[in-house]
Amino acid sequence: MVNEKDFSSGLFLFLLGLFLAFLSIRYSIWSKFGPDEGFFPLAVAMIIIGLSLIIIVKSFFIAKPQEKGKTSDDKKRKIITTLRVSIYVILMLLYGFMLEKIGFLITSAVLIFPILKYVEKQSWKITLLVGFGSIITSYILFVHFLGVPLPRGFIGIW
Repeated sequence: MVNEKDFSSGLFLFLLGLFLAFLSIRYSIWSKFGPDEGFFPLAVAMIIIGLSLIIIVKSFFIAKPQEKGKTSDDKKRKIITTLRVSIYVILMLLYGFMLEKIGFLITSAVLIFPILKYVEKQSWKITLLVGFGSIITSYILFVHFLGVPLPRGFIGIW
């Protein structure tokens, strides 16, 4: 018997990974100097695809847990979880479309800050600290240490 929820979520993640891989191959993956701007997005897409395949395979071997009587709290929690996942998916798709035109720094801020503040309900202090910290760390790591050019978008000075 197949665990339908795991199978459907794994299938969705697999399709999302394929879509992200398709978006990433629009960039150069590798140059004679090493990884190029499309390498990291393609690597992330491959990780999503691999993990989704694990979820799909496991859905055939792990039995669906027995459901007890549904309460209104369970239904409310399910609606909130579905809404949160939907927001994540929409923001990730927007990220994929906006990255090339707007650039890494601004697009990352547009993704990370709403997630931290409104989806994860963090304080402004944590949102700003983690948001700026992760964006700056990623930028320094990829551009300066790994030499991977990130999309600059319409602001070419970064």
